[in-house]
Amino acid sequence: MNNAALQQIKANMPHCKITLLASKMAIPIIPFLGTVDAYIQYDAPWMKLSNQDSAARTEALVANIKEKQFDSCIIFNVYSQNPMAAILLAYLAGIPKRAAYMRENPYSLLTHWVPDKEPLFQVKHQITRDLELVKYLGISHLSSCLPTLKMPSGRLSIFLPKPDLKRVILNYDVSEEKRRIPIEVARELLEKLLGLNFQVVLVGKENNGYLRSCSSVDSSPKLVNLIGKTSVRDLLLVVQQADAVITVNTGVAHISCALQRTTLVLYAQSNPQHIPWSRDSDFILYPVNPLARSKNTINIFVDKQNRASKIMPLATAIILKKFQALLQRSGCKKKLMEEGG
Repeated sequence: MNNAALQQIKANMPHCKITLLASKMAIPIIPFLGTVDAYIQYDAPWMKLSNQDSAARTEALVANIKEKQFDSCIIFNVYSQNPMAAILLAYLAGIPKRAAYMRENPYSLLTHWVPDKEPLFQVKHQITRDLELVKYLGISHLSSCLPTLKMPSGRLSIFLPKPDLKRVILNYDVSEEKRRIPIEVARELLEKLLGLNFQVVLVGKENNGYLRSCSSVDSSPKLVNLIGKTSVRDLLLVVQQADAVITVNTGVAHISCALQRTTLVLYAQSNPQHIPWSRDSDFILYPVNPLARSKNTINIFVDKQNRASKIMPLATAIILKKFQALLQRSGCKKKLMEEGG
């Protein structure tokens, strides 16, 4: 989602060079952002990552950044993340201009401080939040600006049968176990979609026990299982060729929105500023086990404000009803555009 802000930086300053500080997990998407000139890999110990860099690696990173003599640094964060560690990193590396949101006064650690009003006084979508940060720095933007992706050239490196039916991508793969949807719901949704004569393409990072359970249905020529078989490049091409996407809240959702596919996101109660953002998208909130909910007090505050406890459990009938309404709505829009053209 940060790519909308990066696009506006490039549009306003086409000759500037953008270097992204990125985790190993984020690196595969970078070539397709179309905005990033270089990256530095760093698995920050203040982020929830499977591998985190050491103190010695952090000291080496500071020296590396200092050597590159960057002119400025913009720190993007969600409101539930404390940006202080990243701010201090930029300060120690001697970057002369440093901009970020923060609730507390950072004094000299930031040269451009934007007091963070979220979520105590307001909640904005993450794209809006990022765009308003660069606007504060004098970088103009279009209010309708949405992130896009640079599509890879060439064909798929994997076989994908050409459908005679509408193609739906189905993704149940999430990094956090607490955001998994119930197996019985996942399996029933897959069976129902096949019964409604969709070609269903399953995607996911690796074929673990949970995903195998979700996809254990009777074999069907309408079912294509690509779990564990797609690179990021192939995933972009698969999503581009789909009529619609049903996914949990993960990278697939953002890719689908960026490629303007019809997208339904099954969204575990979490940060409300990350809901799907493309024109032909919708979402269904479902509850997380109370024992597994975030202990972050900011997230607890937002949950109480939104009365998250009243969110209904996920049900296949609700998903299908919302999905069919979304397909009808996007189909009507497409017809209107064709008639207008």
